[in-house]
Formats: sequence, structure tokens, C-alpha cells
Amino acid sequence: MALREMTPDDVAGALRLSRASGWNQTEADWRFLLEENPGRFVAAVREGQVVGTGGAACYGKRLAWVCMILVDAGARGRGLGSALVSAVLERVADVQTVGLDATPSGRPVYERLGFVASSALARLGGTATDAALGSTGVETRTVDARDLETVVAVDPEAFGADRSRALRWARARSPALAWCAVDHGTVVGYCFGREGDRAVHVGPVVAPDVATARALVARAAAAAGTRAIVLDVPTAAPGWAAALQDAGLREQRPFARMYRAGSRPPGWTDLVFAAFGPELG
Repeated sequence: MALREMTPDDVAGALRLSRASGWNQTEADWRFLLEENPGRFVAAVREGQVVGTGGAACYGKRLAWVCMILVDAGARGRGLGSALVSAVLERVADVQTVGLDATPSGRPVYERLGFVASSALARLGGTATDAALGSTGVETRTVDARDLETVVAVDPEAFGADRSRALRWARARSPALAWCAVDHGTVVGYCFGREGDRAVHVGPVVAPDVATARALVARAAAAAGTRAIVLDVPTAAPGWAAALQDAGLREQRPFARMYRAGSRPPGWTDLVFAAFGPELG
């Protein structure tokens, strides 16, 4: 088995692995991650077939988000997952903070490598209508070009790093899912979304309060139409997960948001009502 840098030629094999695991990434997601993060992804190859992947979405030298740690079912139980994570960590040694979202099965692996849980997330999914989410009286509008410039300027306060390229990509890919909340003409919250392999992923959602977050998610849910939506939401936000569950969404799986060596989250987490996703932070 060879462990080497991942290339665009490996995308088909990587997509096979993510689909086999029931993950939501598309080919476009894989290609974006590789194009935006050269040298940060690795592939494990056996007899010409991709049997493992891993990488990191990097936001300058401020934050690296370890992601897409996947091992073929036939290659598990031999330490390959740990080897992939270790290889990725070597490739992000120049980045200040390293984080990730761990599934329950992956958490012990990351703990052995020095990661410490910071907060809990829950993936909620299903079909939720804007009517079920309720009217909040919050003014919303689609993110236009001018709004986008405002969003990318203020987003580092919430996220803690510059992810403007990822936000621009998300809006260009799914403009109908990009919304902002406005108060007296000023953008006070925003959300983006992506058409995933299995569902529409709504996130990130950044807002000053639950009412604003609900209004934004309601718009994205309406834009998703009949497709199911998923969100990765912080469970510590008072009443937020319960509000989404009341609207018809159900918990699919938990995540632990972890940082290496116990580093603190780089942004203002109270503003984040849904993450970008396990692959983007």
C-alpha cells in the first residue's frame, strides 16, 4: 500500500469511498477541496485503487480543518486511519490552529493524536418547510454581489479566519441557498448552502440570535424545495436544536468539534448556528 499526495485523478476513487460511507460530498466538493488546498491531501492506494483519503481545508496560516478521513471497509482495522491523519498533520505543521469534526468512532483516534473536544454538534436532517420554521419578522433577501462583499468582510469575526474563497464558491454554486438577514439596511446575519450527494447542506449560518437564524434557515429550506436538508448545529445554543426538531428535522449523528493540543476555537462561536460542514469547518 502506498501513501502519497492526492491528485485530481484520485477523485473518482475518493467519491466512491465517501458515497460508501453515506457522506454527502459530491465530485464538485472533492475537486474544490483539492484545488484550494494543494499539497494538503493524501491518498492511500493499493493495486491502483484508492482505499483511503485524508486532507485539510486551510484558511491561510490561521486555521487548518482536517477532513475527509476515509478508509475502505476492506482496509480497516490496520491503523490506516491513524496513518492518514498523521500524514495530514505533517502537511499542516505550518498552520497555527488545527481543528476537525469527529464522529463517535473517529474521536478516539483523534484523542490519541492530541486533539481535545471543544464543543458538540448534531447533524439534523429531514424536510422542513419555511412555514414549519415559523415567521420571525426578520427581513431577509438573497445575497447579491454587494452583500457578498459585506459578508466576507465580517465573517472572520465569527469564523476566526478568512474563508472568503469558500463562501464565494458556495454562493456561485448554489445562489438560491445564499441568504442574508437585514436590519435597517445593514446585513446582520447570513447563510449559505450546497447541493449535496444525498441532501442539501445548509451552512454556515451566522446570526446574532435564534430568530435570525430561523429566518435564514427557513429561506434556505424553501429554496431546497422537496429535497431533504441537513445542518450541523451546535447543541449548546439555547433552544436552537429543539426549534429545528420542532420544525421536522431529526438528529442523524453527533459530532465532537475538536482542536489539537486543546487550542481555543479561533472565532466567536456564539454567532455560529450551523457549521460549513465537516469538510470545511
